[in-house]
Amino acid sequence: MIDQIRVAAGQFAATTDLAENLASCLRLIDEAAANGAALIVLPEFANHLSVYESLDHCRSVAVELDGAWMSTISDRARVLNIDVALAVTVPRDDRVTITSVLFDAVGQIIATADKQTLMGNERTYLTGGASSSPLADTRYGPLGIYACMDGVTFEVPRTFAVRGARLLLNSLNSFALDEAALHVPVRAVENGVFVVAANKVGPLLPVDQVEMFSQALGIPPQVLQGAGESQIVAPDGEVLASASRTEEELIVADIDLAEVRPLNDRFGHRRPEIYGPLAKPHSAVPRDDVPESIVVRCVRSQMSDAVEAQLVVLPEGTAPPASIPDGVWVATSAVVDQRHVGQLWTRNGLRHEQAQLHHSDRFDTTEFGDELALCETPLGDIALIVGDDHLYPEAVRLAAIQGAHIAIVLYHPTRSWHTDLALRERAAENRLCLVACTPLGVGGTMVLNPPRDSLWSTDRLHPYDGTINNPDAVVAGPDDSILESRLYPARALRREVSRNTDLVGGRSWQASAALL
Repeated sequence: MIDQIRVAAGQFAATTDLAENLASCLRLIDEAAANGAALIVLPEFANHLSVYESLDHCRSVAVELDGAWMSTISDRARVLNIDVALAVTVPRDDRVTITSVLFDAVGQIIATADKQTLMGNERTYLTGGASSSPLADTRYGPLGIYACMDGVTFEVPRTFAVRGARLLLNSLNSFALDEAALHVPVRAVENGVFVVAANKVGPLLPVDQVEMFSQALGIPPQVLQGAGESQIVAPDGEVLASASRTEEELIVADIDLAEVRPLNDRFGHRRPEIYGPLAKPHSAVPRDDVPESIVVRCVRSQMSDAVEAQLVVLPEGTAPPASIPDGVWVATSAVVDQRHVGQLWTRNGLRHEQAQLHHSDRFDTTEFGDELALCETPLGDIALIVGDDHLYPEAVRLAAIQGAHIAIVLYHPTRSWHTDLALRERAAENRLCLVACTPLGVGGTMVLNPPRDSLWSTDRLHPYDGTINNPDAVVAGPDDSILESRLYPARALRREVSRNTDLVGGRSWQASAALL
């Protein structure tokens, strides 16, 4: 098994001309081989733009896995002795899928993976996959291949990682700037693996339809371009190589897969026995009888300053105040009988406890909770995320599928990705409000809300910022004693990242069987 390899990601502007797109793929494969790469990742919808006039049109521009278009890719991989990953539309008997394909260096297809979660208008003529995809058995060991939206939530990449993949290959077709800023790198660091991701540049729509889509969505035409920024990311979240936002480009990096820690080191404290609900189709819709907004304060000094907030969050291990004003809910944590528990208090005393679910080196506790339960409050249904549980994406997902409006994270981050990536992604992929409070002098205290505007909002308060699933953030400085902001619990009801694309209800629950 080979550990040290040079990998590449190539981005280009696709069109409605299959021959032109094939030429672009071949051009980048040639360039990757000339630069000594042993593997290249190319974008999603590499064969044709993702907009179709009809189902017949969609089928007509899809490519057979053993047809001429793909055979040309196969031949080039064989001649140049290079592995090639890309995602194309493939005609099936009664449907068309978006399928990630991996060719080995002798030109054989050694893995395919149908995209699980389709995005917006993709659902019109395309069909998603119905089960987890197998690992690819390669000369570099097992790896996983997936496409775009399947990396915007954690399930699909994690199913590969927990089964032993050390390298993930992501083909994208996205205009969203938060792919490169958040969703791509977090999959590397939360799983402790390398990720190679290739996006598009140029128009993602036929040129003669850009203005129509721009007017329908109420966003500038230039936003409907591939966002580029293809990346190669290390297991610690370091971006080893990154492409531009606008130009065709090839990036390369040398990686050592031996840097990926053994499975037990990375996942030995997971709790598959409590993740069962993740592999079931049911997810509760958050109740709608909640306030549009509430005042929240993260208080890292004296509680007396927080009497006007409806929700007060204290650092972990902070004793609740002796007196709590009427109508105020206070969140903190304590070690009780060998358990570290999150707590919610009101003037009437302790109202809810949530035991830490996963081991944390910061606590000597020996007993852990066997479920994540919500606390129903007038402010919304609240989940307490205790210790280092936020580093396990399964934990916050358990809250979301129960209909949580608010997640409160009581923690002490020790690495930058715990805050810069993990917290933001937990809020983003679950479309819920998140409040995190750290001890004074420690960064990471923040308030995160689902974005007010969806992609298709016609009443935007602010110009479209180019992101599609990035939470609105208010962040305290390490030495700020108080952070006061607003939470918007009602936004947790709006889980669609695009039309008919529910981040929670439409999650890859079938694939999640591999997480158990």
